[in-house]
Amino acid sequence: MVLRTANGCRTGEDVDDLREWLRTLDGAPEVHEVVVLHCAQHGEEAPTWQYVEADPLAGVARRRCLACATTVPLLESEAHWTHPMMWACGGCGQSIAELCAGLHVPDGEHVEWVALAARCVDCGRLEGLTDVVLERRPLPEVLAHL
Repeated sequence: MVLRTANGCRTGEDVDDLREWLRTLDGAPEVHEVVVLHCAQHGEEAPTWQYVEADPLAGVARRRCLACATTVPLLESEAHWTHPMMWACGGCGQSIAELCAGLHVPDGEHVEWVALAARCVDCGRLEGLTDVVLERRPLPEVLAHL
């Protein structure tokens, strides 16, 4: 892991750096679980490179697998979709990212907050995309809808 700060922006070399970054967010609920989002259509060797659309004000997002174009909404994003632009790295403009979801699970069983973050596969810049406050949703249910 090599988390760095360059020109006020955090960068990382791989998805593990993104996981660590989510665990250390200032002013946010504690992140107890971090899930690397990947395309389940590919079995054991699921790719992690994806495109993502996210609206931080509405708390919606959906991701699309770079390999097969399978689209997956974050939780109930489809019901509240705002048609946000595709994410592009604020540093280099690349649109391909690795994604992680940080989960606040204070009792170990129920999720109360989800934060979605990206790591640019080109320059490594780490960026928060959106977050969602939940009313104590069971962890397995939340994991099934990421």
